Amino acid sequence: MRKIFTVFLLTILLLSTTNTTFAQSYESTTSMIEKFNNNGVEYTFDDVLSLEPYIQVKDSLFIFDVEAANDAGVEQELIKGQQQYLDFLNQQAKDNILSISDDLTIQNLSDNNNLYQSTSITTFAKCTPKGINTNPQQHWWGYSVKTDSCVTADIIVELNTVAAGGTIAAGSLAFLGIFFPPLLIPGAISGAGAGYFWLLATRLDANNNGRGVTTDMTWALAFDITPQ
Repeated sequence: MRKIFTVFLLTILLLSTTNTTFAQSYESTTSMIEKFNNNGVEYTFDDVLSLEPYIQVKDSLFIFDVEAANDAGVEQELIKGQQQYLDFLNQQAKDNILSISDDLTIQNLSDNNNLYQSTSITTFAKCTPKGINTNPQQHWWGYSVKTDSCVTADIIVELNTVAAGGTIAAGSLAFLGIFFPPLLIPGAISGAGAGYFWLLATRLDANNNGRGVTTDMTWALAFDITPQ
């Protein structure tokens, strides 16, 4: 069964509640990525990762072999979404926000790259953190981030609050976007609602075995969560 993970309609005003440099990098490429999954197509984490054979780097920019992907029968919407995301990353590379290596890895070059450390996060008063926290790391497929046991518990509470209310407020978005940058991609949305946030919270809780978790999230919001 496929999981439903679609991108949310957000405004640059909401982006401004988080790190300024990070928000500006999204704003500069809004037109490139504003139509992710606008037809309500559903993709899993493995669907996105399966595109790796068609992606390479030339002159420090990503190149997507669309013709080969088409010949292999990859769905058009998946090809379109990945191409738009690679265009976004390439623009960031041209703006010297990041660098792209031949092995497809990405390095953040921004002076202000401590998004997690620069943000005030309130954890449970009686919680003793285990595990580590890292800034979200960009990949050709999306982002990965590590959160300790206490921060993960806070995220779960916020996700369950959103799921219970059925909507995501600016404050919730600002908090969740610290850890899951794909939630901040501006653009047309379809389908996803309370069930998505509930499922994400459930998987975080199931894998938060006292030492925090590692969350991988694609540009299409499909995720994979493992214990630290």
